[in-house]
Amino acid sequence: MQTHPRRNHTSTPASRQQSAGDATHEALSTTVSPDNDCPSPGTCDHGTPPADLGRYEAVLFDWDGTLVDSHPLNFRGLSAACAHWDLTMDESFYTARIGTSGAELINELAVAAGTAVPVDEIVALCLEIILGEIADLRTYRAVVRIAGSLHGRVPLAIASGGARRAVHAGLDATGLRPLFEDIVTGEDVPRGKPDPGLFLLAANRLGVEPSRCLVYEDSPEGMQAAHAAGMRAVDVRCFRNN
Repeated sequence: MQTHPRRNHTSTPASRQQSAGDATHEALSTTVSPDNDCPSPGTCDHGTPPADLGRYEAVLFDWDGTLVDSHPLNFRGLSAACAHWDLTMDESFYTARIGTSGAELINELAVAAGTAVPVDEIVALCLEIILGEIADLRTYRAVVRIAGSLHGRVPLAIASGGARRAVHAGLDATGLRPLFEDIVTGEDVPRGKPDPGLFLLAANRLGVEPSRCLVYEDSPEGMQAAHAAGMRAVDVRCFRNN
């Protein structure tokens, strides 16, 4: 695993840090608004940054479903790949398991069908299908505005359980790569979310203590992973279509 030197953030005066946080909070509050169809009314924070934003020294973003509307593309790729081995993946099955790895979904389908399939080959085919359509990937503009507002104020990183090639290709296709100082993907850790490893590795690479990291996420597994890492998490689901 690649090692990264930890950065020293102790030289930033508290008053300056708070000022930057206040400015960022004001910018975000004026550029995003909640979706009227919030899936968690009464408990969701509607993507609004926390009032104590100035205490965070890095912000970590999930990729699939947070910054980009990749789930339709991922479903098409996975269902088409599964069909080559006579496995049928319904969209409702896929949607109910958002946040679960492709390999796990394939295994579940194979068990239900009472058959054995080459999971790695199906995953590889799925990836090739996705890469072939990556130019069609759409961003969630409200979440991209958040990243743009934070860029240059605090270090930003991607912490995604997705395939490295797919995430990097998506960053290039959408033009979002310059916003982020580091990219952590599923191949960089032994276990995916809800294990906290992805977020902990991203914090380590940025040289920031986990408790000083803020996370933007869209899935229950991702929220669990952030909390397990000791990080504050913001649920973006109710406003990412803005």
